Amino acid sequence: MYNKMFVANRGEIAVRVINECKKLGIETVAACSDTERNALHMRIADKGYCIGAAAVKDSYMNAQAIINAALITKSDVIHPGYGFLSENTEFAKTCERQGVSFIGPDSDTLVQAADKLTVKQIADSLQIPVLKGCLTETLDDALMRAEEICYPVMLKTSNGGGGAGMKPVFSADEMRKTFVKLQSLKVGRLFIEKFIQKTRHIEIQFMADKHGNMLTIGNRECSVQLRNKKVLEECPAHNLSAELLKMLYQDSLKLAKALKYVGVGTIEFLVDEHENYYFMEINARIQVEHGITEMITGINLVEWQIKISAGEKIPFKQEEIAFDGHALECRINAQSCGRIDSWRLRSSEARFDHALTSGLNIWPYYDSLLGKLISHGNTRREAIHKMRGYLDDLQITGVKTNIEMHKSILNNSWFLSGEYYTNILNNERYIER
Repeated sequence: MYNKMFVANRGEIAVRVINECKKLGIETVAACSDTERNALHMRIADKGYCIGAAAVKDSYMNAQAIINAALITKSDVIHPGYGFLSENTEFAKTCERQGVSFIGPDSDTLVQAADKLTVKQIADSLQIPVLKGCLTETLDDALMRAEEICYPVMLKTSNGGGGAGMKPVFSADEMRKTFVKLQSLKVGRLFIEKFIQKTRHIEIQFMADKHGNMLTIGNRECSVQLRNKKVLEECPAHNLSAELLKMLYQDSLKLAKALKYVGVGTIEFLVDEHENYYFMEINARIQVEHGITEMITGINLVEWQIKISAGEKIPFKQEEIAFDGHALECRINAQSCGRIDSWRLRSSEARFDHALTSGLNIWPYYDSLLGKLISHGNTRREAIHKMRGYLDDLQITGVKTNIEMHKSILNNSWFLSGEYYTNILNNERYIER
């Protein structure tokens, strides 16, 4: 097992990783920008280290500063959390060269997994269904390819997550504007694929150790999205046939094995209204929404992410994984910058993964996630009922949040029926209020 972990992230995931390290007897060093020296993850870690200025390029995305800090503090492993450098191939390679372990797949696997075009080609070679698409270098080429595929199409960057770098395009005029906008992000090559308007976003959780053991840990529904960003997730997905799930699990393991993947990961699929499915991408890291899988399986994914990286063998078999009930996660986001005056969650039963403190500054530099509110019930209906109560019990003052939007979603007929697609919030003209 590791001796000292450098936690190269912030917010709730940094808090979660540090708490898991405490249970495992691993000393922790928390990274921070100069605006977050008093953040919760800094308070609970054994040591803290300021890695740069507030802007992410100077701190949480400053790979060399993080490597240097890990070496200075004599940390033998870096946990990148999610986002930031968690799927950065050059960062993983630098860790290997410097003799510092990286919590995630090795750089050879990451090179393939992190590039959406490359991993899609690998999936296609394994006869896993993929949407028709291709790389595009210029605007003229993009216009030609889109005509060949037929509008609507999705224009994507080859890397970048969380909805960044993904835009549906419905006409040549839209393509001209969108192409220039995505090119300006400078987050990888651009490629085009067919856009299906009524799809569900289904993902498969899996883990694999260094001893040849690989298994799936259930599925999640992530179709409640606003502008391609996940808002609310369910586990397991609702109203999917056993036949479809069997194919998704089989193809997920097939791809993970082809990549020689070691660690905890997620494979994402699009599923249309007729249960045709298409591989979308692999997330070679812990997912934001991992907690709902933990709730229905009892498997601590962050703990096993660390243990697998340290060389431990997965002690359970596929047939031993049991699923208990239903879980929901509401992503509680800030909708304004400012200072949190106070917060309170009256329910003692609710799970709330967060890094909130009274007086916490909400800066414009970082993701707006404040915390993840999670409910668990014996049935989907019970989990929804509990979540409504938890949302009523959660009070955050000082900044505007999306709590009211979650309440609206949970009372909407389309959500209650489970018959919804990734474009539902856009179609319903929801606003974050």
